[in-house]
Amino acid sequence: MPDESTLICYCHDVTLGQLAKYIRENSINTIEEILEDTCFVCGDTCENCREEGYNNDGLSMAMAIGMVKRGYISC
Repeated sequence: MPDESTLICYCHDVTLGQLAKYIRENSINTIEEILEDTCFVCGDTCENCREEGYNNDGLSMAMAIGMVKRGYISC
């Protein structure tokens, strides 16, 4: 199971904990909302972190949104 220090966006060094906090504080529901934000940079360089995960392991921004909404991540 990934923890808060697991990198989600390798291009910008964004961890699962940072992303989860951002998702919760801004009531994010889609990846597009993250990509459109100019204050929080994540997922705009490569596409791996959006859907498949950096290592094609499924640990992605999409999964992080779902995990926060279901209460699996409580950062």
